[in-house]
Amino acid sequence: MGAKTALIDRYGVFLGVKQGRFVLREGRDVKWDLSPAELESIIVASEGVSISASAIMLAMSFGIDLVFMRRMRPVGRIIPYKYGTLMKNWALQIKLHESGGSLNIAKRMLEGKLHNQRMVLLEYSRRFRGSGRSSKHLDEKAEEILRRGAELSQAGSVEELLVIEGHAAKAYWSGVSHILPEDLGFRHRYTRSNPPPSELDSFNTALNIGYGILKKEVWRAIFLAGLNPYYGFLHKQRGGRPALVLDLMEEFRPISVDRPLIGLAKTNKGVILKLLSQDGEAHRFIWSHIIKYMKESHPPHTELINSQARKLVLHLQGIHRYEPYKSRW
Repeated sequence: MGAKTALIDRYGVFLGVKQGRFVLREGRDVKWDLSPAELESIIVASEGVSISASAIMLAMSFGIDLVFMRRMRPVGRIIPYKYGTLMKNWALQIKLHESGGSLNIAKRMLEGKLHNQRMVLLEYSRRFRGSGRSSKHLDEKAEEILRRGAELSQAGSVEELLVIEGHAAKAYWSGVSHILPEDLGFRHRYTRSNPPPSELDSFNTALNIGYGILKKEVWRAIFLAGLNPYYGFLHKQRGGRPALVLDLMEEFRPISVDRPLIGLAKTNKGVILKLLSQDGEAHRFIWSHIIKYMKESHPPHTELINSQARKLVLHLQGIHRYEPYKSRW
C-alpha cells in the first residue's frame, strides 16, 4: 500500500493515538485507524478538529507532514525541532540573491511554466483536430506563449519577467476558456489582485482549491530539501509570505492542477464543479481528484516536485545548473 494523505475536515472529530496507531474518532465512533507507516500527510481542514499532543509527536517521529488548512489554503504546519539546523542552505539562498543570480532562477522557473502552459493548449489542439473541430484559436494562443517565452532571456529584472508572464497568462487563459464547456461560465482567471466583478465562477473556485493543494505539496518538498520557504527569487519577500513556495509552484500549476481540472470539466463528472459554491462534498471531490492525479501520474507529480526542490539545492551548492521541469504532453 502506498502512503496516504488523510484529510480531516469534519467538525467535532478527534485525532488521537492508541497502541502506536492514529485513531480518528467522532464521538464514540472510530472513523479510521491507521499506522504511521501508512501515512505521508495529515491535513486538518476544519477549525472544529481536536488533536492530541501524542498524535502530533507521533507524526513528528515518523516524518509525517501535519498541515492545517482553511478553505483549502495552507495556514500552518508542525515542523520538527531539528529543522532549524539547516542554516547552510538558507545562507546559500541569501548569497545567490545578493550575487544577482536569483534573476536567472526566476527566468528558468517561468520558462518551465510557460512551456507547460503551452503543452496544455497543444494537447487540446491535437484533440480538437482529431475530433474534426478547429484548433486555430488554441494554436494561435500556444504560438503567442512561445513568443513570450523567447522574451524571458532578454528581461533585465523580475518586474520585466512579470510583465512577460502576464501577457502569456492572458493568452493561456483565453485558450483554456475556449476548451472548457461554455456553461461553466469561465472567461478569465481571477486572483486576489484581480477579483471578479461578482460571484466567482465554479472553475476559478476549483482552481483555487487545486492551487491550495499544490501549495501544500510544494511547501512540503521545500521543507524536505532543507530550504527556507520564505526566501524566494521570483516572488517578493514579505512578512509571512512563502515566496519560494510560490516560485516553485509556477512550473506545476498548468500540469498538476489546470490539466486535471480541465479534463474533469470535459467529462460527465464535470457537473460537480457547479456544486462547489454550495456543497462540501464537491470540495472534497475536487481535493481527492487533484491528489489522486498528482500521485498516480507517471511519474507521480509529488516526486517531480521533490526532485525540483532538490535540484534547486544542487544549484545553490554550485553542483548543477537549475533546469525547470518541462512536460512532454
